[in-house]
Amino acid sequence: MNTASPTRASFTSSKRCEHFVGNVRRTQDMSLEVLLSRIEKGEPVSPADLLPYLTLGRKEQRANVNALLAAAYSRSTRTGDLKQAKIFIQRAWFLSGFSRELLPLYVQIYSALDDISGIRDACKRVGMMMASEGHLAEAISYFDLWQGAYQKFKNLDKYEFDFDIMEGMDRLAEPFRFFPRHVASIPARGKIRVAYLVKGMTHLGSILVRINLLYAQFHDRARVDPMFFAPESENTILASAAGKDHLERFQSHNCKVIMGPNACATEERLLAVAQSIYDAAPDVLVSSAALHGFEHYFITSLRPAPVVVGLVQGPPQQFAPPLLDWGIAWSKRPLMDSPVDCSPFKMAHDLPKRSEIVPHKRSELEVPEDACVLVTAGRHVKFQEPKFWQAMIDLLSDHPESYYLVLGVKESQIPFLSSMLSAEIGSRIRFLAWRSDDYLRSLCMGDIFIDTFPSGGGGVLVDAMALGIPIVSFRDNYMNLYDQTDWSPAEELINIPEIIVPRDDFEEMKRVVSRLIRDPENRRDLGKRCQAHVLATKGDSARAVRECEDLYFQIIEQVSKKTSVDPREAEVEKLKRRLARPRVPGWVARRARQLKRLLRYGERVMDRISEGRLASPTRN
Repeated sequence: MNTASPTRASFTSSKRCEHFVGNVRRTQDMSLEVLLSRIEKGEPVSPADLLPYLTLGRKEQRANVNALLAAAYSRSTRTGDLKQAKIFIQRAWFLSGFSRELLPLYVQIYSALDDISGIRDACKRVGMMMASEGHLAEAISYFDLWQGAYQKFKNLDKYEFDFDIMEGMDRLAEPFRFFPRHVASIPARGKIRVAYLVKGMTHLGSILVRINLLYAQFHDRARVDPMFFAPESENTILASAAGKDHLERFQSHNCKVIMGPNACATEERLLAVAQSIYDAAPDVLVSSAALHGFEHYFITSLRPAPVVVGLVQGPPQQFAPPLLDWGIAWSKRPLMDSPVDCSPFKMAHDLPKRSEIVPHKRSELEVPEDACVLVTAGRHVKFQEPKFWQAMIDLLSDHPESYYLVLGVKESQIPFLSSMLSAEIGSRIRFLAWRSDDYLRSLCMGDIFIDTFPSGGGGVLVDAMALGIPIVSFRDNYMNLYDQTDWSPAEELINIPEIIVPRDDFEEMKRVVSRLIRDPENRRDLGKRCQAHVLATKGDSARAVRECEDLYFQIIEQVSKKTSVDPREAEVEKLKRRLARPRVPGWVARRARQLKRLLRYGERVMDRISEGRLASPTRN
């Protein structure tokens, strides 16, 4: 079928005869081009004028007509025409057999109507079509659009598992899947080879790359031979300032990153990276983000190592696909909902040292030296909650001596904010986008760090604590299913209850922050306590990497023998078997016990009779 977008000229007719039906001008034999022009101008048209085109015999042409009408109604400024555009694009979409050429218009109309679920369904459908036809690059592209739709159109970190998509990717990987060189086992040499699939090489200030760099720096080469791979092409990484910086950092730890080849198709590039991993003969493949982009998922699905482990560094829907042999989770919260065998692990961080950082001068941002600076940092998607902003506005209003520094987001990325800010409050807020580690120089200006809500921070909280800045954050609700848009790891990072407030309790949050604003001495004391805690729990990267090495050895052992080292798992299994037994009513159980006693008594009597030991009755 020809799915190219139709032109107006193909439906032009010159014969016209006008009369009125009600208040709408009725035009017999009016050309479609004229009708489309009138729709775009917001002028009403009669359904009767459209019917000759909407009832064409060939569905291809009906699809073309509906697509043209959808485009025209989407450009109209008349109230209600956008909903009409949605109806026409829906019809064009299925009449065309879900044509890829219509997807941009489909997405445009659905996004204008805030129907993100519809966009995801359409991207998934096209991606599944591409996967069924064996088009890997196109399938990955549409599946990535599906996965990132909420972030792109709603500024939300919202992700979901879709087992249809994962199965489609698995089928694409099946013809190329590697056969392990050996079974999962600890090598006789006592040293394992670990291949890391790195996510975020071209991302400025990527926390995922920072974690990989810790492995590169602190792995004990007598126990572990680390190797690092990236799916991006070499040219793509070298063309990025962040990419070149990351490569230099890996090289400073005597580690080379193997990148994808240049000037080849997506499928060839990904297969080449997977082949490089396989040729390196690793005992374990560790994926930094196995489902955070389907290029990573495809390589992971190829299984170029006998054991495949995922670092669960965020939402399970991005980091813990079921194909993993094991997961290692930084936080209890995502571990709870990871559909893989998983171990908790407290990863250390490359903590910043205040003595090595030259803070920005407050005068550079026109902030008074004696102001109390509140600071929050995170990606722009974490600043999209109006209730949080209202609380911050209230704090600035109650404390005229305070300023607010917002790191990682531009004001234009928060669409609703301008309507909430007065000129005076707005004059005391400073927005700074990410600028690599330069953000630490800005962070040092802060007196109180306030966590994002409802999606709390991780690495930025640790950085603030390491710099001696007291933080205020929210508790998590462990009784809910994991939701990246509504959680907080703060309780696992901080052992100071008075600065962790109940979830959604912005009045308490304001009270806690207000006390810190008014009491500089208490503020400094809490900052020292935060710093001491994070140094004790997150400051020894070498020790953390050694413990992770122990975990790799345990995982290989468990995968090879299907054993468990956690006694609570044996307890759960025993309880499960006991509770699975059929349960009978209490009175039946009591009668059974009585009958059992009678049978035992009868058995003893019969034993005595058979042995001739039954005593004769005595006479009185």
